[in-house]
Amino acid sequence: MPGGLYVAKSEQDRIIDEWVTKRNKRIGEIRIPQLGEYPPDIHNLYGSILNEWVTTDLIRHYADSVGDRNPLWRNQEYARGTRWGGIVAPPTFTNSILQGGPMNFELEQFRKFNTWTYHPVGNRRELLQMIRPGDRMRAIQRYLGLEEVATTLQKPTRHFVETVRRTLINQREETVAVIDTYNNFILNHPAEDTYGLKRKKYRLTDKEQKAIYRGYDEEERRGADTLFWEDVSIGEEIKLHPIGPLAAFDSAAWCTAESGHAVAFEVEWERIKLNFDFAWLDPEVNAWTCAGVCHLCDDKGHATKFTGGPAVGFPSQLDGLIGRMICNWMGDDGLVKMLNTRTLALPIVGELLYTKGRVVDKSSKDGEYLVDLEVHCDNQDGLGLMSGSATIKLPSRTDFGV
Repeated sequence: MPGGLYVAKSEQDRIIDEWVTKRNKRIGEIRIPQLGEYPPDIHNLYGSILNEWVTTDLIRHYADSVGDRNPLWRNQEYARGTRWGGIVAPPTFTNSILQGGPMNFELEQFRKFNTWTYHPVGNRRELLQMIRPGDRMRAIQRYLGLEEVATTLQKPTRHFVETVRRTLINQREETVAVIDTYNNFILNHPAEDTYGLKRKKYRLTDKEQKAIYRGYDEEERRGADTLFWEDVSIGEEIKLHPIGPLAAFDSAAWCTAESGHAVAFEVEWERIKLNFDFAWLDPEVNAWTCAGVCHLCDDKGHATKFTGGPAVGFPSQLDGLIGRMICNWMGDDGLVKMLNTRTLALPIVGELLYTKGRVVDKSSKDGEYLVDLEVHCDNQDGLGLMSGSATIKLPSRTDFGV
């Protein structure tokens, strides 16, 4: 009856409010993530430091995982002739150093919720210098708290965004990057709807198939052809050729670059024991498995926690495509100072990925010549998968005397 429904909702809201208050008492809490923590830490279930040492191999593996053939990341002879004097890492390479979604759980509290969903929803990176082979990284993690945000989902859903700040520091005690990671907590709403998994697997037309492979073969990359700040126009559009269709193997390739999901057997069992809420008892084989197989399951939804749903990609794969598009456009002399992305929906296996952007502003201050972009990645139906913004530093003709 209506009164009973109201009491149930009131009690659930009370539990949620207590949870928010408890978590926000931890604002300012600092953790020093360790490399290869074992057994894993519930506050960073996948481990926070994925790779301590930056190598040419690691940079190449990352570039391979997002299909990026830019020689600046992989060809020493080519890179030596650029302003950087050698191989450097792409701007989104921080995903190979830090796990994309630091988790902070009080599981007993979570189990009081009717339903709940957690997933990383984006990052704001401020990049202070290029990452190079030979760098050795450590991180300082600061908890910035929970904030309730408006939701378009049906009541009694409540939506919170948690922010965790990680500061990357190299072996010279220089700050390399400051990364604010945003995590979604959606309460009282089914996970399947939250992840947007009710879309059908897409079948390419012959025309789309030809366009994809033509784009692969004829990819446009500015490279050594310097883009000057003066030559950029507000309203100018940029894009990456169509990518896809996304395959489960693409996600497997990504796991070689962001190895938070890439553990097996005994090490995976340690993670499952720590948090069965993020594992799944596969009824076909009667064995526990990681919920992360949702990135690698077949199109029938077998071996996935999300029953009947397709395999889903990683949001950080879209991050990589956006970074790739920006670097192709700005060329070797540009520098990504800031990249801020938010996940709108997870890509699913079979979808095409269209990455685009637009110049929205340009400015000069203290000798820096900056261009602001808005960026996004959509599927073939125009569904927004990721959106964001970026600030790019470009050379000026005055600096070059031209």
